Amino acid sequence: MIPDIVHVSSAHPWVDNRVHLREAAAAADAGYRVRLIAVDSDLGAPATAVDVVRIPRRARVRRMLVSTTQALVLALRSRAPVVHLHDPELIWTIPVLRLAGRIVVYDAHEDLPEQVWSKDYLTHPQRALFAWLSHGLLRAAGTAHRVVTATQWTGRRFPAGRQLTIHNFPVARPEDNAQVGLEARPAVVAHVGVLSRDRGIDALASAVRHPSFPSGWRLEMVGSIDRATSVEQLRAAEATGRAVHRGVVGPIEARDLLLRARIGVVPFRRTPVTDQIFPTKLFEYLAAGLAVIATDNPLWRRLLCDVDCVTFVPADDPDAIASAVRRYAEDPDLLARHGAAARRAAARFAWATEAERLVAMYDELLPGVRETRSKSTVDR
Repeated sequence: MIPDIVHVSSAHPWVDNRVHLREAAAAADAGYRVRLIAVDSDLGAPATAVDVVRIPRRARVRRMLVSTTQALVLALRSRAPVVHLHDPELIWTIPVLRLAGRIVVYDAHEDLPEQVWSKDYLTHPQRALFAWLSHGLLRAAGTAHRVVTATQWTGRRFPAGRQLTIHNFPVARPEDNAQVGLEARPAVVAHVGVLSRDRGIDALASAVRHPSFPSGWRLEMVGSIDRATSVEQLRAAEATGRAVHRGVVGPIEARDLLLRARIGVVPFRRTPVTDQIFPTKLFEYLAAGLAVIATDNPLWRRLLCDVDCVTFVPADDPDAIASAVRRYAEDPDLLARHGAAARRAAARFAWATEAERLVAMYDELLPGVRETRSKSTVDR
């Protein structure tokens, strides 16, 4: 059966939250035939109506040379009229796909030039060179029929008439509706997502070892460790018995962890990139009804200005993080109030509205497809 839409990634695993469980699944739930071409993974994901084709995991250089070509061939063979690309390394395929008569959507998950500048493992001249090259890539990406971006800030790089911002808000789950109050949960501070210097892992690890960190509490983390990040402080925190890194888990396991915690932490450093993004984990914390400790980022403060659920702390300040945890530990009424406010606010930051806007874009690109299929089903 020929799909209507094929989502393509040579870098993201097939269990990826945005690529599969949000965007591809939303299109399939709306009635489109959807295929996903993405990287194999040992992790699991909830069942969806998406037809998944997995390509092998490969090292970076082979991925950019072999996996991108394989993904392109599979996309062309699918005969899907709409090809939705998810990686900067696939930008070169846009003119090929357009020449083949396909409608191309490019998904900019992050701001590429700023992302390059944040790579600590590159030298300054290397970052300058790659940032310059990335601007050329983005001009090429702007030739896609539509560009989907994760934030409005990223969207400034692309033609306004073809750009659509789709935020990474979490998908609502029955488990979230059945959650228990924070007082009935273990004394856990949770961190989900990539562990890196820019995402505040050093400050978080130091906070656990700070004298202000309350006795009987522990930090639980899931997610990959950025390859340029030293793990020395993380291991020192684990040695205290107050912290545990559970490695990489599937998206559902990560969200289940949050339902067994009282506090979620977003300890990002202040950088040009982190100052302009909405971390997915922040919205997942709200959905889980957690009190939140977050870096005092002006963008986040404006976003949650009317939600009394966050303790904002200075960036790179382990003392402030530890003191915030202690304050929640010693004031259960504050903890309960912030958790309840987070749960009420979660409805404002849910995936359903974003899914409707994404499907409306597909309806524009594929006029009449869903209606024709629905009528055909009724006639049978």
